[in-house]
Amino acid sequence: MKTNSTRLLGVLVAASLMSATAARAEMTQVRVATQIGLSYLPLLIMEHEKLWEKKAEAKGLPLTVEYSRLGGGSPLNDALLSDSVQIASAGVAPLLTLWDRTKSNYKVKALSAINASPMYILTNNPNIKSIKDFTDADRIAVASVKISINAIVFDIGAEKALGPGKGNALDNIQVAMAHPEAYAALTSHAGGITGYVASSPFQERALTQPGIYKVTDSFEILGGPATLSLIYAKSDFVEKNPKLVEAFMEAQKEAVEMIKKDRAKAIDDYYAVTNDKTDRALVEQILSSKNVDFDIYPKATMPIADFMFRTGVLKTMPASWKDYFFDTMKDQSGS
Repeated sequence: MKTNSTRLLGVLVAASLMSATAARAEMTQVRVATQIGLSYLPLLIMEHEKLWEKKAEAKGLPLTVEYSRLGGGSPLNDALLSDSVQIASAGVAPLLTLWDRTKSNYKVKALSAINASPMYILTNNPNIKSIKDFTDADRIAVASVKISINAIVFDIGAEKALGPGKGNALDNIQVAMAHPEAYAALTSHAGGITGYVASSPFQERALTQPGIYKVTDSFEILGGPATLSLIYAKSDFVEKNPKLVEAFMEAQKEAVEMIKKDRAKAIDDYYAVTNDKTDRALVEQILSSKNVDFDIYPKATMPIADFMFRTGVLKTMPASWKDYFFDTMKDQSGS
């Protein structure tokens, strides 16, 4: 009996040591990269308030998080694939591209949505009333040519305006530019830029400038509210760091709650992290719009996947949105 008790004690000690070792095995330093703009507000709040670190610490995991902002989906995807970052946040289209290309190796998928808000297609040419009015003489700024959500939504709009099979007819006028540079080029008529597929707060700021016009927006093109950006990672990171991922999801939900319950504090955090010069009243106006939603659940992402598959950007058509999401969203509604 004494031998059995000793053996049982040994098993329990071993199990405890294994559990402690597993916990220590999770990463202690993590890097996150996003694009630029108000669309990434929850992550900006998480950065300023150190929410991910606090949630991880509550689970017994020491964590240091480094945040950075890159210009478009392509550099973000490159950073993720090279392990320069462990979590990326960009548009639906860059995630779908990476999901499709890494199905046999890195298995990149989304953890959650981050923002559903309209992207405005803007112009400084008063003669452009619709997408079909853009010509080869025009140049339209997008975050990344052919891969960014800006570019893909513009192409969907082009197909609706020009007819079936003509979604890529205006790809040759797309120019890759980060949002601050695109805003500057459009409003100053620099570099031949006559159009810009924008996002907040750059689109609202642009419309306060003389001679800038809104042509249409992504909600009109897609037929309703749609997710703009997602948060995604490699499967290896998610599988090896389950508690960190759990802490991340808790932190994101807390950031979303702050936006809903204490908008003033959320805006303070936004300015503290970004040093953005957008007028505070304009930021408050944007965040109070019914069209801006920081829900973590995806909305209308499958139409994006369908278009990308039909036009050859994706080799695989997902059966549902859950194909390109981790189990973090498995029990939730989405589209």
